[in-house]
Amino acid sequence: MSVLEYKCPNCGGGLAFGSEAQKMKCPYCDGEFNLSDVEVYNASLQDDTTKDHWEKYEADSGSGSWTQEELDSLNVYTCPSCGGEIFADENTAATFCPYCENPAILPGRLADAFKPDLLIPFSQDKKAAQAAFLRLCKGKRLLPKNYTSQQRLEKITGIYVPFWLYDGDTAGSARYSATRTHVWADSKYNYTRTDHFLLIRGGSMTYQGVPVDGSKKMDDAYMESIEPFDYSKAVPFGFAYLSGYLADKYDMDAAQCQPRAESRMRQTTADALRSTVHGYVTVLPQQTSLHVKSGKARYVLLPVWLLNSQYKGKTYTFAMNGQTGKMVGQLPVDMGRFWLHLAGIWGSLFAAFSLLCLLLR
Repeated sequence: MSVLEYKCPNCGGGLAFGSEAQKMKCPYCDGEFNLSDVEVYNASLQDDTTKDHWEKYEADSGSGSWTQEELDSLNVYTCPSCGGEIFADENTAATFCPYCENPAILPGRLADAFKPDLLIPFSQDKKAAQAAFLRLCKGKRLLPKNYTSQQRLEKITGIYVPFWLYDGDTAGSARYSATRTHVWADSKYNYTRTDHFLLIRGGSMTYQGVPVDGSKKMDDAYMESIEPFDYSKAVPFGFAYLSGYLADKYDMDAAQCQPRAESRMRQTTADALRSTVHGYVTVLPQQTSLHVKSGKARYVLLPVWLLNSQYKGKTYTFAMNGQTGKMVGQLPVDMGRFWLHLAGIWGSLFAAFSLLCLLLR
């Protein structure tokens, strides 16, 4: 299987996409190049090496040909820089060589999927993601020891996550029961009058670009928490943008993800209808009827910085929007530190109580 790598015109090193300059950058000579120039240069490279030919290896002389089942699960690639083997799961479209650490793009992995319509390049670099993770951890005294170590920071990875963007229209109505209360008094009694109302709201909304991630490996709650993305900065898909990052292809197609998109549209429309009800003491929904008219779906790759950490059998995830820097994360608690902290609090309270008792004697 072929591996696509963009070579530096200056030194021949593997190029990666630089989020700050929005250009291809060489980590060895610090050269920066426009994407179009790099693609022209790499297209001009020809393999002119010659090799001695050994006796032809026939399938009958070995263990035979691969079965189709074996071919389907065989995910081994050869790095064009050092010749090392790169292992990737069936949905990986871009990765790194574990031997020379050069970025490697696996275009064949996208062959059996739709070509992405759009891609939003990374605007936030790895240092920004590391700083965001440290801000999340700052002041958390119950974190496990060395949780913010440099080794963990280096594991924060930039990945292009496959998303589907849905356009659609919603229309419908909602019915609510509401009350208003009036209170007054005279010389003898206090009075309370409760008025009851039946409220009906109706309307329609048009949606463009409702995102749903198309990867089973990604937690929908985390992906939705780092929204929104600015789709005005999206560019036509190009392999060069993947260089230096991981990338997945979707394993849930547009039809599979559509129910979640429709659910998000319905919920947003229902919230908008509810927001039009004002001036009542209580408002209780009775019935909501909303219909979604499906429109166009687009396939895009969106930039996300991701860190998954294991602690006592549980996975804790940190995710950051690679365009805006918006982050979300869950952190573990070291129970040993928790009990020590609690003991310290009780000790301080006991000391303060003892001192108070002495002063009151």
